[in-house]
Amino acid sequence: MIKTTVRLLFACTFIYSADGIGSALLNDSTIEEMVALKNEFTLPSLSVAISLNNKVVFAQAIGLSDVNSTRMATTKTQYSVGSLAKPMTGLALAKLVDIKKIDLSRPVSKYVDNLKYAEAFSVEELAAHIAGIPHNTPERDIAEFKEVKDHASPRDAFYVFDKHPLLTNPGSEYHYSSNGYILLSAVIENAAQQHYVDFLSEALWQPFGMNSTEHDTSFAGKENEATYYQNYSDNQHFTESIKKRDRSFLFGGGGFISTPTDLVNMARATFDDSYLSKETQSRLSTPVALRNGEINEDNYSLGWRVGQLKLGESDETLITALHHGGVTDKASTAYLLVIPQCKAAIAFATNYVPDQFWKMRGRMAKILIGYVNEDRCFK
Repeated sequence: MIKTTVRLLFACTFIYSADGIGSALLNDSTIEEMVALKNEFTLPSLSVAISLNNKVVFAQAIGLSDVNSTRMATTKTQYSVGSLAKPMTGLALAKLVDIKKIDLSRPVSKYVDNLKYAEAFSVEELAAHIAGIPHNTPERDIAEFKEVKDHASPRDAFYVFDKHPLLTNPGSEYHYSSNGYILLSAVIENAAQQHYVDFLSEALWQPFGMNSTEHDTSFAGKENEATYYQNYSDNQHFTESIKKRDRSFLFGGGGFISTPTDLVNMARATFDDSYLSKETQSRLSTPVALRNGEINEDNYSLGWRVGQLKLGESDETLITALHHGGVTDKASTAYLLVIPQCKAAIAFATNYVPDQFWKMRGRMAKILIGYVNEDRCFK
C-alpha cells in the first residue's frame, strides 16, 4: 500500500492577487523585491523570469555579471544552474517514455551494458534517487578541478562513481545523487540512439525556445556567462571563484548553463498536452515509492521535487507544485518553481551562493503567487 505524503513547500501561506492589480504594478513590486533580495543576500547580480499561460510576462536582471569590469547583468546573462539539469533530464526521460523508447520499470541494464549492479534497479528508481548510487565521491573533485577536460558522452564520466559500491539495497532508501544522473543521461543517450546533449537540445531546448542553454564545456558561455564569486569579505569585496574547473562531466546531474527565461520556458513542458501525454505529466507530479510502498522522503519524481502550496489564509485547498534548486559550489545558485495547474512558473539565478540561500526560494514563490489568477487554476 502506497503511503500518501503531503509536503508544504514553504512554511508561510501565500495569497493570490486580486484581479484588479495591473501587470505594471506587479512588475514594479517584483523589481522592488529583487532589489531587496540583492541587498539582503549581498548578491553581485540577480536575474528573475516569470511565465504565465505559455508566455514570459516578466524578465529582469539587476546588478553586475562581472564586478571588476562593472559589466551589468542582463536577461541574456547565463549562469551555471547546477542541479536544474535534473528537471531537464527528467523531461527528456519523460519524452522517451511517451514515445515508447524507455520503460521506467525495466532495469537500467537494458539500456546500459557492462556496468556492475545496473540490473539491480529500475530506470524509475534511478531517476528518483533510490537506486543507491553514491553522490560525494572523491573522483568528482578530480574531474572538476584537477583533470579538467570536456566530456563528450556520459559514459566518459562513469569513472566518478562506477568503482564505488551502492550505498543501500536498491529501492530501500532515498540518497540524492548527481552521479546517478550521469548514469541516467547515458540511459537516455542509448535509448534515443543519439548523443545525450543533442537529444536534449532537439527534444527540449529547441521546442521551448531555450536558446541560451548549453552544455557547460570550455566552449560555452563565451559572450554571456556571468563571472562567479566564492565569498564576500568584510571589506565589501567579492572574491572570484576558481575559473579552471569542469562541470561538463556531470551532464544531467548538473552540467549546464542557462538563464531564468529559458528555465520558465522549459516549465511549459510539464503541462503542455502537445508535448507530453496526461499520463506522463502525472508521473512528473507523483513522487516515486520505495519498494516497501512508502513515498521517498524528498517527494522526488522524475527529476522534480513535488510539493504543495496553500492558496489562501482560510482556504484549506492545496495545489501541486514542481520545483528544484541548483547550486554550483562557491559559484552560483538557481531555482525553478512550476505550478502546472496554473500554467505558471518562476525562476531565478545569481552568480554567488549566499548564506541561507534557500530562503530566497520561498520569496520567489510569494512573487509568483502574486501573478496568478486563482480561478484559472481550476478550469
